[in-house]
Amino acid sequence: MKQLAIIGMGPRGLYALENLLIELSKTDTPIDIHVYDANSSPGTGNVWDQTQPDSNWINITERALIGIKKRPKITYGDITIEAFPSYHDWCQFSQNKKEPDAFPARNKLGNYLNERYKSLEIALTTLESFKFRNAEVQNINLKNQKLHIDTANHSWQCDDLLLTIGHQPTALSDQMKEWQSFADSFKSLSLFEDAYPMTQFKSIKNQSTINIGIRGFGLAMIDVMRYLTINNFGNFKVIKQDTFETIYYKVKEQQVKLVPFSLDGLPLVPKPLNESIDLWYKPTAEELDCFKSEIEAVSQQSIATDSIDFLTDPITNITARIFLDLKDKGLSHSLSKAELKTLILNWLNAENFSHPLIQDSSISTYNLIQNYIDMALGAIPVSLDFCIGQVWRHCQPTLYEAFSHAKVNDDIIEQVIALDERSKRYSYGPPIKSMQQLLALVDADVLSLDFVDDPEIELTAEGWNFTNADKESITCSTMINSVLDAPQLLEVTSPLIKNLLQNDLIQPIHSKLGIETTADGYVITPDDKNDVSIAVLGRLAKGSVIGVDAILECFGPRIEDWAKAYVSQLKSN
Repeated sequence: MKQLAIIGMGPRGLYALENLLIELSKTDTPIDIHVYDANSSPGTGNVWDQTQPDSNWINITERALIGIKKRPKITYGDITIEAFPSYHDWCQFSQNKKEPDAFPARNKLGNYLNERYKSLEIALTTLESFKFRNAEVQNINLKNQKLHIDTANHSWQCDDLLLTIGHQPTALSDQMKEWQSFADSFKSLSLFEDAYPMTQFKSIKNQSTINIGIRGFGLAMIDVMRYLTINNFGNFKVIKQDTFETIYYKVKEQQVKLVPFSLDGLPLVPKPLNESIDLWYKPTAEELDCFKSEIEAVSQQSIATDSIDFLTDPITNITARIFLDLKDKGLSHSLSKAELKTLILNWLNAENFSHPLIQDSSISTYNLIQNYIDMALGAIPVSLDFCIGQVWRHCQPTLYEAFSHAKVNDDIIEQVIALDERSKRYSYGPPIKSMQQLLALVDADVLSLDFVDDPEIELTAEGWNFTNADKESITCSTMINSVLDAPQLLEVTSPLIKNLLQNDLIQPIHSKLGIETTADGYVITPDDKNDVSIAVLGRLAKGSVIGVDAILECFGPRIEDWAKAYVSQLKSN
């Protein structure tokens, strides 16, 4: 009997296991399945862990989670695994187009994912051929055509391996190494190298006097900000329900200052208030079909190209049409579609491109955030860059499908990923409520935006001393790194990945990207090595596939393709 190991039981591992069982149920081929996961709540991964605080919110609308479909009833061997409801049915989701979109706590989706996994495990544990091991895999090696898997106190050998682990630690940047050494030299200073888990901040959450620097100005910063300020001293209160305008009220005095900063100081852009406004930016089905065809004509046909015009041209065409259709909902102009397309291309090629239709990012960060909030509310005419970002979000699923496993050179892959990453300030933006909370903290003199744009940082005995362009300064005794590492395979420091690299079982698609895989998820091994039966789905395959961080991609066709390919191979052997 063949043996399969699945390492990592987050959402992607859960869906892979379900699809494996669905495909196996169509055959009479039994296999041994061993699942390895070190998380306390299988099915969730770290991102959706149930133990996260309620202040960590989902950053996509609950409405969009319609993509997490129900699991059908599965008959596998002598057991029956009951059907499991879709996420929307599970939480009895109901919302009309005018209601504000909901962005619940991440632990809510975590509860769903864990329940969905446990409903599988309850049935599977009656089989001798299934084992779940709550342990971290430390090493994988190939001996005599068998993959040997080692945890701290267990070893097993198998024929096939599926790796669905998520975010992995990477080597510290030179700046973080310097800060680590610096903080270790002074007992009065604290450095937190990661933003998660939030529980590590309990020691500073309720201090009465403290300045805290936060490296990064993205979604993780917002989680940190919210966790630290919903405390014994104060909380948020929405004072206008239609705009989520918020105040931060203090129940007792606290001298705390949060000081976020980043290389460009540009803030996140909130998503539209509701479905009705969001539909302003939605391409037609015909436009998306054309968009997909134009990308695939290059990405899947081995056509030589030295530019990403095959992506930017069609998305520019869609965005120009949508911005024209906005009429008085967008900033006033007299440009033709052709002129708009030129503007959009210029902005896609250089984010610092300026024009009266592009939001001026040189204004104060506070006013910039307020403008984007008002655009998201539909309260003021939207700028062209806001429109581009929302259209890009609607096009992302199609882009991810059409460009994954592209047959273009590595530099083109890197350029596409870089542009998609740049778009995420808009397309992966938070709810309006999060940005209103940020402004409320500025109004309450709890959070400072004075140093957000690449301040000079001097290390002193009192801590990190920031100086901005106006020569204002502040010193923080605590520093939190909220910048999440990119999935650069060669920089990953976890023992498992280092061993896979050392044993020549995986290789990166590009020095700055992840593991090179085939369309059905299998690792492409170095030319001078025998193929190994290892499949990789998820973040570490970034480069071969794109969009790997999105929750809906965890329940998408790539996972289904792997399951079909694996079982098809079983039947043919």
